[in-house]
Amino acid sequence: MRAHLFDKKIIADERFRWRGGDVSRLEAFADGVFALTITLLIISSTSSNGFYDMWLMVRDLPAFLLSFAMICYAWIEHYLFFRRYGLADNWTVFFNALFLFLVMVLAYPLKLLSVFLWHLIIGEPTTPLFVFPDGATISFTEYEQRIYMMYFYSAAIMGVFGTLFLMHFNAIKKKKLLELDQLEILTTIQSMTHQLISVLVAACSCLTLKLTGNPGISGIVYFSMPLLHFSAVAYFQLQFKRLTDKT
Repeated sequence: MRAHLFDKKIIADERFRWRGGDVSRLEAFADGVFALTITLLIISSTSSNGFYDMWLMVRDLPAFLLSFAMICYAWIEHYLFFRRYGLADNWTVFFNALFLFLVMVLAYPLKLLSVFLWHLIIGEPTTPLFVFPDGATISFTEYEQRIYMMYFYSAAIMGVFGTLFLMHFNAIKKKKLLELDQLEILTTIQSMTHQLISVLVAACSCLTLKLTGNPGISGIVYFSMPLLHFSAVAYFQLQFKRLTDKT
């Protein structure tokens, strides 16, 4: 009865029987890390020195919202993984720790890139974003900094979604133990496909940057990501229909 009632609550994930029960320590720790990451984004976006600082924060709010949305997307994928599979084996613990570390790392290049793009859109100068402080022991030109910004961002994307891919790969290897049915296996493969798309687009961006040396062109590569994700959704919707028609 309890399992039946629990499954009835999962309206948004009707193809999957959730195997995660109460919130585990892994999930509680992850929620704390996500909360800390978002807090760091807010702190780096705000100041209390006066009205002008408040105005700058409001002006750059879309850039913060983009960063916030990306972090939330990573959280949703992490949340669904533990609700669906309820795993706590050694590989899951390791990949979970690596994933959380990479999420925190992602916050910094993500915030810089978001602000940079937003300033380009609204016509604000971007040079102040690439000024080294007095006494800095290293020095790069503004163009070199833009190149490294794209490398750091792409590496973080590959790390975050590559780790999610490995977590799901570990789960599908345990499909017999978890008693995954055909719909659940296909749902898992769909999740892995979306994560692999994100990794491959980021890798293509890095390769483009290496070949052209142009951060703008490497950034354009990311515009292919929505098209690829939507194409994957359409493909798997067809596969789900075929599978349900057979049953």
